Amino acid sequence: MTETPIPIESSASPQPVTADPTSGRDRIFLFVALLFLAGTIWWVARPSGIQRYHLIITGVGKGRITPFISRFDPYKDKKMGGAEFVSARISELISGFKGEACNVVSLGNELSGSPETYFTKGEAAIEALNSYRLDAMLAGNIDFSFGTNRLAELAGKARFPFLAANVTEEGSGQPPSWLNSERIFSHGSNLHMAFIGICPPKTPVLTAKGNVSGLSFVHPGPAIASRITALRTGGADIVVLLTLYDRGKLTPDEWASLSHLKPDIILMIDFNAEAPAPMMLDGILVKTVNGYNQGSEIDLLHLDLEPGSPRIASFSSTRLPILSDEITPDPEVASAVKSVAAKIEQMKSERVVDFASDFQREYNQECPIGNLVADSMRFLFKTDLALQNSGGIQSNIRKGSFTLGDLYDVLPFDNDVVAIDLTGQDLLELLTLSSSLKRGCLQISGGSYVFSNRNPDDFELKSVTIGGAPLVATRTYRITTNSFLADGGDEYRQFKHGRNLQIGPQQREVVRSYLRLIGASTSVSLATTGRIIRE
Repeated sequence: MTETPIPIESSASPQPVTADPTSGRDRIFLFVALLFLAGTIWWVARPSGIQRYHLIITGVGKGRITPFISRFDPYKDKKMGGAEFVSARISELISGFKGEACNVVSLGNELSGSPETYFTKGEAAIEALNSYRLDAMLAGNIDFSFGTNRLAELAGKARFPFLAANVTEEGSGQPPSWLNSERIFSHGSNLHMAFIGICPPKTPVLTAKGNVSGLSFVHPGPAIASRITALRTGGADIVVLLTLYDRGKLTPDEWASLSHLKPDIILMIDFNAEAPAPMMLDGILVKTVNGYNQGSEIDLLHLDLEPGSPRIASFSSTRLPILSDEITPDPEVASAVKSVAAKIEQMKSERVVDFASDFQREYNQECPIGNLVADSMRFLFKTDLALQNSGGIQSNIRKGSFTLGDLYDVLPFDNDVVAIDLTGQDLLELLTLSSSLKRGCLQISGGSYVFSNRNPDDFELKSVTIGGAPLVATRTYRITTNSFLADGGDEYRQFKHGRNLQIGPQQREVVRSYLRLIGASTSVSLATTGRIIRE
């Protein structure tokens, strides 16, 4: 959707933008022609001497390099995304700018989240991103999923720099050699654009601890402010800050820490059904990328810069869908994606163990596969209890050879294994919700529970044991679960009360290691053992 060019105004504090739930495809296409006409009139009538600049923004692709079918309006049931289509669209846009200044950047979180990235440890995403002609990419928290050493290797394969000014090596206080604080791009002699990145400060608790070993992540502060000052002293005309802050959830303190840095532009993410308009806040232009992007959209920011300043005279923005059936793909990228797919099929065929029988997943009762997953998680951290949501198990297990591809089918979600402290009362509330079966039951290791359920509104948790003893409501227990549940997923909100968070590896890796341990010399048999009893 194209937005009308906006003159510069100022606002004292950020105001969250929420989507109109009644809007949809009809509303979008009703306004697009009028908005395009307004933009055209403004473009023709713009003041002479104004310099035009374009910023192409992607990010939060989460490893999606192949097309997928959208599940949501206004593009429901449309085929979207795919590296060969994104690459072609970006090339088309650059060509359409007819030599006007432009840059292509990513807000990161690109290197993990799909089978292609899982089986190539991020390399498939790097190959796709190289075809996008990126000038720079923020190093996001998800990009550390395969560990610092692997991210350093991927940085060496990338034809663009990774940016993060707030990440340093413990001890030296210097950024690692493969990571850049900022980068300046010159467009002729009169326009110098600087990009500086802020990796999410909470990255150490958003990924496994081992993935960021030896690194420090700091909040925006004087050190980054001094970097921006140095960029201006060094000739930067416009400074763009790349972040993964959520504009809709931005707190006053977070905004204060960002605005005190005094960049010209801040790029963030949003989770709105429709793209919120870019806006000026305290003299800073704020533009967002969809946090659910996954390669389905490209964002554009158009600036008109006053000569000799350069000051942002006005701006406009567009969020372009990547509708795969309407774009001629880049043939070289299409060939590369096909080659990656062939390699992945080989990797998927790697044997993990053999299973002695077929085993079925279950949603509303104890499940042998659920026992396996929960046991593997509790074994990792040696906790009192482990809990796994039944909905996180997406496939059955067949007798015979079990491969990496089979493991991905069983556990397709990119969850980490985490350990937290919960009170017995928290556990009682969690297992009561489990007894309702409204979100399927929680699979359990290290304990058992008994419940009755006549219908979703007539249920009762009868008893809970942990380590063979009755649960004590006032006691604190150490619990292992997955990151989805730890964040309150499936409405199991009591998990968010957890304290002393410890993040481990990805769940698939934990289950794979456990299977290889118990199946090293024999076929693996699974069973139900009365951990969950429904009266």
